[in-house]
Amino acid sequence: MFCSACGNNNPVDSMSCSKCGSPLARAATQPSGDQTGMAAAPAMAASAQKAKSDALIAGSALAGMGDRAIATILDIVAAASPFAVIGMWAAVRWGGVTPNGFQLQGTAAVVTISLVVVLWFLYVWLLEGLLGATLGKFILNLRVRRLDGSGIGLSKSLVRNLSRVVDAIGVYLVGFLIANFSNRKQRLGDHLAKTVVVHGDSGKVTRAIATVAWAAILIACFVKAYALHPSGTSAQAAPLPLVQSTPQTSPVIAPAQTAPMQNPSPAPSSAAVGGQVTRAEMGTGKTDDYKTVNPSVKFYTDTPEIVCVWDVAGVDPIVPIKSIWVADDIGAAAPPNYKIVEKTLVGYSEGSFSVTSPNGGWPVGQYHLEI
Repeated sequence: MFCSACGNNNPVDSMSCSKCGSPLARAATQPSGDQTGMAAAPAMAASAQKAKSDALIAGSALAGMGDRAIATILDIVAAASPFAVIGMWAAVRWGGVTPNGFQLQGTAAVVTISLVVVLWFLYVWLLEGLLGATLGKFILNLRVRRLDGSGIGLSKSLVRNLSRVVDAIGVYLVGFLIANFSNRKQRLGDHLAKTVVVHGDSGKVTRAIATVAWAAILIACFVKAYALHPSGTSAQAAPLPLVQSTPQTSPVIAPAQTAPMQNPSPAPSSAAVGGQVTRAEMGTGKTDDYKTVNPSVKFYTDTPEIVCVWDVAGVDPIVPIKSIWVADDIGAAAPPNYKIVEKTLVGYSEGSFSVTSPNGGWPVGQYHLEI
């Protein structure tokens, strides 16, 4: 290295000229070890900032999996609450009311599940598409956003929430695994819709309103379900004109708005001419070989049909077997001991008698069947 003062050629690593002692120009500009570290610090900081920015979307931090799981649970509870109302309505309409609730089968189950699924989808699709968050996400202060931080809109919300069919497999196990291994914590629906879940900027008032709305949905649904249950309705029945049918035909009862029937009397058996009734069982139906379906002596206002299956012994085939359905005491709906319907069969040793419900349901009170 040449000295600028005297022109002497010095070794490359020299700090000063060996001839005149002047400091070499390169030595003044060459950074020391500490200076080298200080110079590298900004580059390392920039790298760390870039890594940190990968966890931000337009300035918003990505939501953690724990917060998202809690929000999902809250949404499931809110969206599933109508199941109580719809299920009770379906049970009253098609049968399935129990003393403490309902048990759904057949048409009632299909209708209830279908309506609940539709309501659940509308709940997540519309709220995320229009507001960017469901009630659960509002409570946890989360938002669904596009990658540029803007709202997702109804179209991307549709894609995101249709994909729940796959994400929700195994109680959202599939969605959790996909999101857990994603840099932006995106489940399948987020990948397809190009969306992310981030922390929002809701204030305490907004979150409080969302919490109150969530709780109101739960309370309203269960209160309404209780009101629909026969035990939760008034025992006052409107007047019900009951019409006796002719033999060998189904009974006809005029429609009315009524309350549930409670604690009807069991079907008694009485002596028949030349023989006796050996079996009389009541229920909501019968099999082809005259077995009772859902045997009971207690029925509710929504019961579509009450059936009595019977056997007789020692009865001459020419002797008629007659059934008389009687309303012992149903308040203002009919006079005491009112004959609802009568039916007669001849030449049978076993069979069934039935009576159908009016459109408004059975009036509350005491009933019995005479054979």
